[in-house]
Amino acid sequence: MSTALTRDRVIADLAALLDLPADELTDEADLLDLGLDSVRLMSLVERWRSEGAVVDFVDLASDPQLGAWVEVLGAS
Repeated sequence: MSTALTRDRVIADLAALLDLPADELTDEADLLDLGLDSVRLMSLVERWRSEGAVVDFVDLASDPQLGAWVEVLGAS
């Protein structure tokens, strides 16, 4: 069963992981510039997968902008 992540959830998880206020995470935000690295990305992917989301590391890593992630994840 696939669980869709919400936009708010994606932002909250990223904000917590990067130790940033959620309002700094705009669609144009480059998550690598904000401190996301491959280890942190993998931890998010594993967390979301464990909750039933269909998430691919490569899809997220290939375009590290929040707006792209929301689209790829089907988050609304």
